[in-house]
Amino acid sequence: MKKAILAVFLLVAIVVAPSLHRFYRTARVRSSQPCWPKLMNIAAAKDQWALERGATSGTPVMVESILPYLGTMPTCHVAGATYNIGKTGEEPSCTVHGTISQFKPDRY
Repeated sequence: MKKAILAVFLLVAIVVAPSLHRFYRTARVRSSQPCWPKLMNIAAAKDQWALERGATSGTPVMVESILPYLGTMPTCHVAGATYNIGKTGEEPSCTVHGTISQFKPDRY
């Protein structure tokens, strides 16, 4: 009976261990990269502004236009890095980390 319980426990540990490792690694990377969610927020604010204004692709977007959707303009955690909002239809970008689809994480 003890061997059966030990075997079940071992089987559960083998199945759960990779999931826990993947969860821990994802949480660690995500928390060390606060720039990516800020880029997502800028993109969402820009899309909302364009939708409400009926802006076409290529329309320039000013910071003042999307501030009501953001509250305050986000800043990157890297000193000297800035966000480029871009035009409608373009992804916002960070001068250090790139765009949402081509994000370059920090290397420590």
